[in-house]
Amino acid sequence: MMTEASGELKSMAERELKSNIEGLKRQLNTLNTEIRKSIGEIKLHRGTVTKLREKRDELNAHVKECVKKAHVCRKDRDDANRKIADLKELRKGAQDQINQKWEQLNQVKDKRDQSNAIAKMRTTSLEKAYAHELYVFTHADIPLKHEIGAYERLKDLGKRLNASRDADKIHTELVPMYKQVKELRNAADEIHQSIQSLADESQQHHDELLSIYAELDAVRKEANQYHARLKDEYHIIDPISKSIDAHKASVTRLQEELSGHIDALKDRQKTGGAEECKVAVEKLKTTGRMSLEDLRVLMDNGAISFD
Repeated sequence: MMTEASGELKSMAERELKSNIEGLKRQLNTLNTEIRKSIGEIKLHRGTVTKLREKRDELNAHVKECVKKAHVCRKDRDDANRKIADLKELRKGAQDQINQKWEQLNQVKDKRDQSNAIAKMRTTSLEKAYAHELYVFTHADIPLKHEIGAYERLKDLGKRLNASRDADKIHTELVPMYKQVKELRNAADEIHQSIQSLADESQQHHDELLSIYAELDAVRKEANQYHARLKDEYHIIDPISKSIDAHKASVTRLQEELSGHIDALKDRQKTGGAEECKVAVEKLKTTGRMSLEDLRVLMDNGAISFD
């Protein structure tokens, strides 16, 4: 079935067909050159893309490692802080016991001080003074007036001696109470030292965490920069790829067009050769002569053979 395009080709002169063929070949050469050039550009950009992607992925992997380190560091810090909170409760309990013991101790101490205030002297001194006055009162031959004075002194010394002995007894109760307070203070001090140690550990984890966050932000920012550059490269590659696709489509169309022109030229040359052969045969028959050109035409068309 003859199409409009094939009809146009058949109506073209041989010279026009050859001219069109040359023009189509030039267009194909130009397009193929552009395609090769574009492919070369894409290769260069894809090389850059590979490097950028590798660097971005490397940084993103580093970001993941930083996130893991931050998680571990934050957990260690929070664990230390929880231990500190528990120890502070223990320290508060110890301090409450110390305050309670001090309150009891001060009450007992006040009683001792009151007894000491009455005694005014040590127990041993009062015992000697009491024994002396008792001896004077019971053995010495003294006037009644002096005897009454000795009796009053004995009563006073007895009262003071009893108060001193009460103070001594109370003091023996204070000793274990002081010991308990000291033990509670030592326990509180140990708890405080543990809190300080954990606080230092917590601060160390916190400082390390801040350092990791700073590193994380810097690495993530750099990774984002490489990703942005990667997108820019793709924005450059995409139009070039589309251009190559368009050129390839044009090449296919021009090749089909060139093939049609070549077929038309072959048909034209075959038809033209038959006419020339017919003229040469008629000339040979009429004149019995032929030129070298006539001989070539006759041989090309198989009208004459020397076998």
